[in-house]
Amino acid sequence: MSMKNKLSAFVMSITPFDENGALDEPAFRRHLRRLRDAQVRVYVGSSASGEGFSLTKEELDRVLAIAVEELKGKVQIRAMGCEVRHGGEMIDFLRRIERHALDAVHIFSPEMGHAARPTPAELEKYYSAVIDTTSLPIVLSSYQALGFDLPVSLLDRLLERFPQIIGFFYGGSDVRYLRQIIERFADKIEIHCAGPSNALTTLGLGGNGFMGHEGNLAPTLVASVISAFESGDRARLREAFGTLMGIHAIHHRYGGPVRAMKPLLNSFGLPGGAIRLPRLPIGPEQLEDVIQATLQLQIPDLAPLVAQQQKASHGAP
Repeated sequence: MSMKNKLSAFVMSITPFDENGALDEPAFRRHLRRLRDAQVRVYVGSSASGEGFSLTKEELDRVLAIAVEELKGKVQIRAMGCEVRHGGEMIDFLRRIERHALDAVHIFSPEMGHAARPTPAELEKYYSAVIDTTSLPIVLSSYQALGFDLPVSLLDRLLERFPQIIGFFYGGSDVRYLRQIIERFADKIEIHCAGPSNALTTLGLGGNGFMGHEGNLAPTLVASVISAFESGDRARLREAFGTLMGIHAIHHRYGGPVRAMKPLLNSFGLPGGAIRLPRLPIGPEQLEDVIQATLQLQIPDLAPLVAQQQKASHGAP
C-alpha cells in the first residue's frame, strides 16, 4: 500500500517537571491535549525534547501510560527513546514499551562512543538482533550527527525481513541521500525528516512530512504546513513555513529544544515546567529576547494568549 499520500507532522513532546523536579502529570496531560487538539502526531520520551535521559524507568512508564490515555485513538502516539551503546539497552527499552499500547516505537542506531562508527555488518547484526525480539511496529532512522548514514542496501534488506517496519526518518543535510531513500522506499513505509529545515524538500520529493520540537509552542502552525502543502495553497504554505523556521531559528540560538522552549511556554501560561540537569534554562535577559522575537512572528497559536495577557496587564475587567 502506498504511503505517499499520508502526509503528517510529528511533535517531539516536552516532558513537564514541577519546581521540585518531579514529573508534573497534570501539566503533561494539558500539554498533550493541546497537541491532540491540533491533530499533530506525537513522539514522547525523546532524549532531547523529552529529556528522556533524565527519566527513571518508573517515570518513563508514567509518561507512556499518560500519553496513551490522552492520545490513543485520537492522534498517533509513538515512543522515541534515547541513544544507545549496545543492543541490550535497546531490547530493554522495547520490552518496557511493549507494556503500553503505543502505535509504534523508534529504534536508534547504536552510538558506539569515541567517534567510532559501526561497520555495515555490525549494523545489520544489531538491527536484526533487536527487531527479532519484538512484534511492535518499528520506525528506523539515520542521524548525520552520529557520523554515518544507514546504508540504503541495509534498509532494503531489513524491510524485506521485517514487515513491522513502518517508518524511517532522516536527520541530516544530505538531500541526495534523502532523495534516494524516498525514491526507493516511499511506496512501502512513511518517510519523514527530523527537524523542519528539509520539510518542504521531503514533501516535494514524495515523502510524508517532518518532525521537530517547534510544535510544542505552535502545534496548529505545524499542522498548517501540512494542510497548506496538501491543498496546494502556496501563499499559506510560504507564510506558515516561514513562521515555523522563525521559531526554529530562535531556539537554535540557544542550543536545542528545551533550554528556551520551556521558559517560553511558561511565560505564555502554557505547560512547560522545569528543566532537569545537566541542561539549564536560559536566563531572564535571554528569555526576554526570545519572547520579543516570538511575538514578532505573530504566531496564530499564541494570539489568544497574548491578547489575554495584554488585557490583564491593562487591568481590563
